[in-house]
Amino acid sequence: MSIFQGFPDLPSPNETAYCKINEVYCCANNRYGNVSTFTNTVNNHPKINVTRDLHYHRLSDENVSMYINVEDTFLKKISSVWYNQGFLEALSIAADPTTNRDNKIVAVTASYALKIANIFSTFRYFLQPHLKDIGPKIVSKYSRTRNWGSSPVKCMAWHPHTTKIAIATADDGVRVYSSDVSFVSTLKCKSQCHVSSLSWRPYSVSEIAVGCEQGVIVWTVDPNSMFTKPSSSNAVVLKRSGHSPVTDVSWSPNGDLLISCCGADTSMLIWDVAMETAVPLRRVAGGGIVFARWSLNASKIFAATSSIIFRVWDTKTWTPERWCARGCRVVAACWGPQDVVLFAAKGEPIVYALRNTGLLNGAKDSKAQPVLDVTKVELPSGDSVGGPILDMCWDPTGKYLVLQFEESHIIAVFCTTQMMMQLNVTPCCLINGIDNEVPSTIAFQQNFKDGACLTIAWSSGRVQHFPIVYTDSY
Repeated sequence: MSIFQGFPDLPSPNETAYCKINEVYCCANNRYGNVSTFTNTVNNHPKINVTRDLHYHRLSDENVSMYINVEDTFLKKISSVWYNQGFLEALSIAADPTTNRDNKIVAVTASYALKIANIFSTFRYFLQPHLKDIGPKIVSKYSRTRNWGSSPVKCMAWHPHTTKIAIATADDGVRVYSSDVSFVSTLKCKSQCHVSSLSWRPYSVSEIAVGCEQGVIVWTVDPNSMFTKPSSSNAVVLKRSGHSPVTDVSWSPNGDLLISCCGADTSMLIWDVAMETAVPLRRVAGGGIVFARWSLNASKIFAATSSIIFRVWDTKTWTPERWCARGCRVVAACWGPQDVVLFAAKGEPIVYALRNTGLLNGAKDSKAQPVLDVTKVELPSGDSVGGPILDMCWDPTGKYLVLQFEESHIIAVFCTTQMMMQLNVTPCCLINGIDNEVPSTIAFQQNFKDGACLTIAWSSGRVQHFPIVYTDSY
């Protein structure tokens, strides 16, 4: 029996779900309805709609070579390509007889040199397959945002203590929306391109880390300032050779350490931002570190690699336990209460759990336990839900788990309870978009006091707050 049979039916085609109040699934007309009709818990939340007219066209990296000035001299062409795209691309231009018509000796020499370079590159990629992709291709491959390259919202992050959310948009700007102020601050500088992740510093209202192609940019913005576009002097760029592009950044729950990960680097960097120094945590096997997640009490770190290997680090001794996922790499993970971590592997409709007792103590016979099977099914409405998992998040109280799927436009919300070291997962509700919207990325608000509030960025640029509320009288 599929777990999706226990969910309430989806709204009719002209309706959408706005919230869930005391077990009541609240739906209304998608044109005239509003969440404030059912609850005022999100009335002060920022209203966000990232429209495409905010973005300007940016030349894609794949098309850079198309815009080389054909009237430039041969040497100038080679120099330009070498600077922008690397040595191998410059060799390809030199070896191309249509481009290099007047220097046949150079063309032949470059063609032989290119063959030798390709042999060495093939051998290197065989030993280190995580280095095959470069630049934004790495971010796109490992991002948990659906269609990261074309999505109007690249990623988003709620502040841990205040009602403030940061959203990275397609123009690589980071917009900060807050319930306390009416204006929107936009964080942007020349080094900030191909933004992959955001993380607010706990116990600080003004610091946010931005993971991008150049490295990590830490912005410090005065919340009382009226400047909507802070100067780049408020940004500190943290970068290290071989550690780019950054695919994930994450502050520790204590706010003292910052982790950065790169899908092309086997080292996970622990930054002391004040000193602008980093300590690498390196292990040979497993490939590049794709993302890292701190446990709620900061005692452990879950680190996923570009291969089937993942590790759980103990932050007291800084020693890891090595694990292997079944079949494919880990695509999503989240920590909950009692040091329970849930994760999912690429291409699998299964959520696994690792528990603190007997599973994170290095026991050789310990295994990850499957706790949820979300095999794809067709609903009575004709829509499909489930299948391979793209992303997941667990609310701060550990009561609600949300799954986003690779092959479905419907988001599934589950209720979670822990009793006697047993995790129970039960259906809560399904959320769909308006018209042909598909969810791009999801995040739980960290300081919501009335239950849980899920924020969803849709492919249209609309950002929805979906509260799950229980009143005192219920």
